[in-house]
Amino acid sequence: MTGTESRRRVPSHTARGPGRVLALQHLYSFEQNHYRDDGCLVPDEAREGVDDESIAFAKELFEGFQTERPAIDAAVDQRLENWTIQRLAVLDRAILRLGAFEIIYRPDTPPKVSINEYIEIAKRFGSEAKTAKLVNGVLDRIAREHRPDEVAKRD
Repeated sequence: MTGTESRRRVPSHTARGPGRVLALQHLYSFEQNHYRDDGCLVPDEAREGVDDESIAFAKELFEGFQTERPAIDAAVDQRLENWTIQRLAVLDRAILRLGAFEIIYRPDTPPKVSINEYIEIAKRFGSEAKTAKLVNGVLDRIAREHRPDEVAKRD
């Protein structure tokens, strides 16, 4: 276990959902702001009603993505068929990036849970009806490669 993993507090199940949505908002704003964090990426009203644990989880996801961005983008890009990550809609790209980060770098979350959570986020925020299928396919491929022992084999 690395120093970062041993210091990281595992958020409760109820904190993760709102945390993922807040991280998505943050990442979307970050990209729209040309990858600069001016401290105002997510307005205060977006945090209203979100508990401190969810905010902390969102921060962990966002900062983790920032640190691992090249590897995350490569992992997503390699699993897109007839597309590149840069051709995706900004929100779809953000959903895939966060899902890939969580699968690859957050062993405290089972891959199936991450995949299901980001499918639901894609249904809610994705650019079109097909986004959920795209998220499912790409994240499933990433999970099968990075965490094969935790993902059931296909028959």
